[in-house]
Order: sequence, then structure tokens, then C-alpha cells
Amino acid sequence: SSATLAQHLLRAADGRIDQRESEKILSAFRQSGANAEADAFLSREIETPATAAILAQGVHSETEAIEVYTAARIAIDPDTPAEQTFLADLAGRLGIAPALAAQIDTAARRAV
Repeated sequence: SSATLAQHLLRAADGRIDQRESEKILSAFRQSGANAEADAFLSREIETPATAAILAQGVHSETEAIEVYTAARIAIDPDTPAEQTFLADLAGRLGIAPALAAQIDTAARRAV
């Protein structure tokens, strides 16, 4: 669902999300028909993002792993070493192969 994807997007934000990235996520979420309660949840998530370990904990299938990693990659523009490290750590914890991570990265760059 769009709410689940938005939740993944926000939980994936690595604490270095800038104002532009935050606004992009919130805007996409609002366009998906979020209510005020969901909007407040989203804003809280941006303020206190999950670590790679926490994100990976709730994943129980390959499909979920791909969803979470894709959401993280869309939420995070890996333009700093810390962001690149976060995404690499997340991919490793989720069992995302480097080739698949590269495909997701390419798709995310086209989507932005």
C-alpha cells in the first residue's frame, strides 16, 4: 500500500535527510491521500529515523527486503560517504546482492 511504502521511505531516512528531501517525501505522501494522523506520523519519522539494523529487523521476505531497500534508496540521495555507507549497510543486512542494489540505484536515479 502507499502508506506502507511511505512508512518505509521515512524509516529509511538516515538522519541526514535535508529539507529538500524531506519536502519531496512529504509531498509524495500527501499526494497519495494521507490523512492528518499519517502526516504527523511521517513528520515524527523524519525527525527520528531508524538505523539500518532496525529497518532490517522487520523484514521477513525477499519482497519486503527489496521494498525497504528501494524506499531507502528513493528517500536518500547518496551524495555523502555516510549516506553511501548507510545504504551499503542496509543492503547487506537485507541480503540485497550488489547487482540488485545497483539496479535499484539506477531505477531510483531515473525516478527522481
